[in-house]
Order: sequence, then C-alpha cells, then structure tokens
Amino acid sequence: MIDQSLELIERRLKAQLVQELSRTGLLFRLFSRVKEPTSIKEKFTRKSYSADEKKMQDLVGFRITTYFSDDLKIVVDLCKKLFDVIDLEYDTPKAEEFKPLRKNMVCRMPEEQNGIFQELARASRDYELIDNTFEIQFRTTLSEGWHEVDHLMRYKCKPDWADLTEESRMLNGIYATLETNDQALKALFDDISYHHYKAKKWEAMLRNKLRLRFNLENLDGEIVNYLNDKPEVGKKLFKLNRNRMINEYINSTLSFPTTFDNWMFFINYAFLQDEFILSKTPDFLMEDFKLVLNGQEAE
Repeated sequence: MIDQSLELIERRLKAQLVQELSRTGLLFRLFSRVKEPTSIKEKFTRKSYSADEKKMQDLVGFRITTYFSDDLKIVVDLCKKLFDVIDLEYDTPKAEEFKPLRKNMVCRMPEEQNGIFQELARASRDYELIDNTFEIQFRTTLSEGWHEVDHLMRYKCKPDWADLTEESRMLNGIYATLETNDQALKALFDDISYHHYKAKKWEAMLRNKLRLRFNLENLDGEIVNYLNDKPEVGKKLFKLNRNRMINEYINSTLSFPTTFDNWMFFINYAFLQDEFILSKTPDFLMEDFKLVLNGQEAE
C-alpha cells in the first residue's frame, strides 16, 4: 500500500502543475505516480544508493506529454520557474549520431510537501536512501508509447540486450521515425495555418498557428471584417513567431480564458498595437495589459 501522505504530496504537486499548464492553453496530458514498495525495492537492487551521497530521487514522478514537439521546451522552462530544479537532463540532437533524447528534471519538494516527507522519513528507516525530490519527464504524445516499451523491455533488463546490437539499433530506429513524425506534424499544421491565412479564415489561422486548447467561441465578427478589409494587419499577425507569443504570455502573470478574442487582444497589445483592435479590447484586459506588460498602473 502507498502511504496516504505520499499520495497527498503527489496530489498537491499535480494540482500545481495542472493549474499552471492549463493557464498556458497548451495541448498536453499529465501522468503521475508514487512508487510502489515493490518498485522501490527493485530499483534498490539495480542502483547503488547511499544515505550520505546519491539517493533515489523519483519516489514521486510526473510525465508531461505535449501534442507538439516545439512545446516541450516551453513546458520545461515553465517548470524551471515553478520549482527548485536540482538536476536537468535535456539532450539536444547531434547531426553525427542518433539516440533517444533524455528530457528529465529532478526538483526539490516545495516547503509544504517537504514537511510531509520529512515526517515520513523520521517515522521510518525505509526513507534513508530516498531523497526529498520528485522527477518530471517530458515527452511528446507520439514518442510516449515508445518510451514506455523501451523502459520496461530494455532499460530494466539490460543484460537481455547485451549481444543484440542490431536489434537495439532497430528499436532506436523506430524512435527515429517517431521523431521525424513529430517534426512532420508541426510542419503540417504550419502549412494548414498558411492555407487559412491565404483564404482569410482568421479563426482557423489562429487555431492552427497557435495550437492551443481554444474554447468554442468564435472570433469577434467586427475583427474578422476588419482583417478582411486590412490584409496588411492579417499579414503581420500571421508572420509573428508562435513560440515568442506564447512565451510572452507564460512569462507574464496574465491569466485569461483561451478564447480567440482574448488571444487576439493580447497579441495585438503585445506585438501589433493596431488602433482598431485596441479599441475593441475590453477595459479590464487593457488594465491588465498595461499593468503586467508595461509594468505601470493602468490609467
């Protein structure tokens, strides 16, 4: 049985992650677990841990999977701001070699959760080799299944693969096709966004360019008509860098529902400053934009 105190730690950390990730509007899924006692014992047999040096760091673990590969770095940077990171493995691809890329983060438990953990550690010697940390893994939805297979069928039983060089290359090759498909998926939606831009389908252009979990509310009709009449404004909007816009929002303290109108108002204020769209922006949003993005009190 998993201790209820550990489940409490997991739930509170998960709630914090869900809240922050949901604020971004990004497309993601979040998985979490607390290691079962049998899994802890099994890992102790595979790893060399010491109470004075290296301890087990993933008693509580999370996996964030993003629908698109370019969102991984955005989510990693967000988690770096949320938690005290003590270790980060974020491999970058090399032209001359191929191997699965590690994207894992180990963080110190926040003060409240650490207090619960320390109470457990004082009550049982079972925690002597376990650190007051938790792990976050970052994956794409396309690569998630491969990592599960690799972890269970190869990583946990390395002796089985000692003489299987060709088979290991084949397994890695399957990952290579998934990595290629991740890039193709992003490129496809970039092309779709361009198609809708050329057709003056502004709502569809925003949906496929930003790739956020938009609410089912249409873009304001007057803004649609304005963009139809002012193609130069629509062109500026389309040419903006998608990740720059999202990072600008995430790095602020802004928080608003993920609607086409709200994102149009935000993008315009932060990057375009078109007078007509400014005039359509609700006063409460203008006040937030001025305060947060300009660092000044609203007039």
